[in-house]
Amino acid sequence: MGSIAITLEENGIPTVAFYNERHEARFMGVVLSKGYIDYPAINFNEYDTFTSDGIKTLAPEAFQFLVKGLTEWKPEYMMVKGEKWVPMEEEFSYTAATHEEAREQFNLSYLKMGWGDGLPLVPPTRECVDAMLGGTPISSSTVIGTWGPSNAEFTVEKIAIVSAMAGARPTYMPVIIAALKAITSVKWDSYWQTQRATAPLVIVNGPYAKEIGINSSSNVFGPNSGYPANGAIGRAINLAMSIIPGNGRGIKPSNLAGNPATYAGIVIAEAEGVMSLGEGWDPVSVQLGYPSDTNLVTVLGIDQMDMSMTGSIANVAATVAPNKDIWPRSREAWEAQYAGALVVTEMQIVTAGLMGGATKSGYAKELWDLARIPIDKFKDLILKSEFGGPVEPSEYIKSLLAEPEVIERGVPVAAAPDKFLVVATGGH
Repeated sequence: MGSIAITLEENGIPTVAFYNERHEARFMGVVLSKGYIDYPAINFNEYDTFTSDGIKTLAPEAFQFLVKGLTEWKPEYMMVKGEKWVPMEEEFSYTAATHEEAREQFNLSYLKMGWGDGLPLVPPTRECVDAMLGGTPISSSTVIGTWGPSNAEFTVEKIAIVSAMAGARPTYMPVIIAALKAITSVKWDSYWQTQRATAPLVIVNGPYAKEIGINSSSNVFGPNSGYPANGAIGRAINLAMSIIPGNGRGIKPSNLAGNPATYAGIVIAEAEGVMSLGEGWDPVSVQLGYPSDTNLVTVLGIDQMDMSMTGSIANVAATVAPNKDIWPRSREAWEAQYAGALVVTEMQIVTAGLMGGATKSGYAKELWDLARIPIDKFKDLILKSEFGGPVEPSEYIKSLLAEPEVIERGVPVAAAPDKFLVVATGGH
């Protein structure tokens, strides 16, 4: 339906669309792919309207919307450039009696245009953006990736603008750019979907993390005035993900509960150089095949985090739930992806030298052994359509369910123990 609507629009034939919540992701994904952020479409609740009384209630509103959409609609603040809608103005100015009033105008205007997250934004003046660009040797016109429903180009200058708005410092730019380069290397759906509220978890390794103040110490997932970089970096990444792919307008957020981590994000550094972390405690960067002391940014998509879990690895493993929407579709994907739980060690124990013989690989093996799904539960979860009907298993799923160990112990949430990342951070 979305592709038909856009084809008609591009041939000068106005269209209006009505869709329900089950088809929102499919419809809007096609419409947004051309940058039609303000396309005239109305979402109706199918369970309320799929009755005679429901249709009668909806009809007057739908008719008025249809007439307006066919005769008056045009995207506010936007103009056509080539085949896409882009911002009508390249620069914005705000004039008021006081600086505070001008800032308020700026913030309200950007919210209205979909360029804000609800928190106060820093005006991205030319001087401010130039200062941000000074934090990286990469040219401002360099495209580090294309991503999002509109396949928008993530240029270094766009990233600098958004980072300035988020309150980031120029020294944060290398981490922000690296994280967005990682994110734009995968499909749009992998991090920010209409139906789910996945947020990026950014793990930073190497000496640069300590140099710019990324926390690996106390309150690592929260504010710490001694380590100010985490929140601004995370907010810049999330703002970039919502603003840049809209090709000039903000992306419609999740229509479900959302995720608070998409405000300030989840950015942490790994504790490296701790004397009591001996053999078996190489950082994530080394686990991923890089030399020690490599400055590395790793990004994982996180659906949920249980911050209250304590005790044994068995307790942690019990909280790892399979996700129907992101279960790999092939054995190659299954064996390549990292999945399962992020385990944050108790650094008080680490620094006191009380870890005994524990190692990262030991924790990962224990997780892999324990975080399993009984076959009946797996079938009930994976082999059903969105409408509850049965789905024929793929050859990959058939072969997975036929493995003797899977039959005996259940389906592991990761293909092998080394597909769990164990991060030493926080608490000291």
